[in-house]
Amino acid sequence: MFGALGAVALCAALQGPGTRVTYRVRVVEDGVLERARGSVSGPAGTDLRFSLRTDSTELEALFQIVPAVSGDSVTVGAEFFTKRRLGRSRRGLGLWEQDDYRRAVRLAWGDTARVQLPKGGSLWIEVALERGFSGGEGRPAEELQVSDSGTDIRVEAVVRPRRARVVLNLVRGDTVSGPRGVDLVPESSARRVQLAMGGRTTILEVGLARPEPSRSARDRVLALDADVVCLRVIAPDSAQPVGVVCGRLNDVARRLPLPGGDTLVATFAWPAGR
Repeated sequence: MFGALGAVALCAALQGPGTRVTYRVRVVEDGVLERARGSVSGPAGTDLRFSLRTDSTELEALFQIVPAVSGDSVTVGAEFFTKRRLGRSRRGLGLWEQDDYRRAVRLAWGDTARVQLPKGGSLWIEVALERGFSGGEGRPAEELQVSDSGTDIRVEAVVRPRRARVVLNLVRGDTVSGPRGVDLVPESSARRVQLAMGGRTTILEVGLARPEPSRSARDRVLALDADVVCLRVIAPDSAQPVGVVCGRLNDVARRLPLPGGDTLVATFAWPAGR
């Protein structure tokens, strides 16, 4: 069973090239009756997002793994956000109690961890961790069979980008530079790029970072920032940060004003071959 995690920050760690992780999930009642069975798999670093809803309870959970140095065991961490219906107000509005907590346990690959859903309830989730070679398959996969029509249960793979394709343009009035595409890795060294517009060349250094963790427990559990990256821009001549622009990998242009009147337009996307 899971023990208390405390304030330990968990992040999915790479387990080597060509590795694929699988979460095998069962939801059981009173340890006997199976309510749902499924699995989520994906490349190394894939998290499991789990949700359960009934007439009286809403639960969201995010499971993450951190492999041990030896490779024979794994730490499974989970953060939970729950809402429980307590009754109704005098005006007939629903009264809900909210709670958030964390759990973690270390176990061998292939073993199963069990968590009560929610604390004190009759439902349990069982999560078994497996790993294997990806065989060139990089996309996440999900499957789920639910036998209880009165309970809404969902599982989803959460994959944070290891690389991102960033397309850059300079804009000033009606003049736009030609696009400059670069593949960037979060938290790696900055890259120098040149953008030509109107007979002149602008040199910038750009690097990719991950956004700051959300302060909201619910937002963290829902992993709302999973596909968000931030572009840090520096002018090499001054070695001073020009600014930061963040966005999802959804091909939507983001704008960042530059000194001198130009505007840098950055479009973030998943790299080819995802």
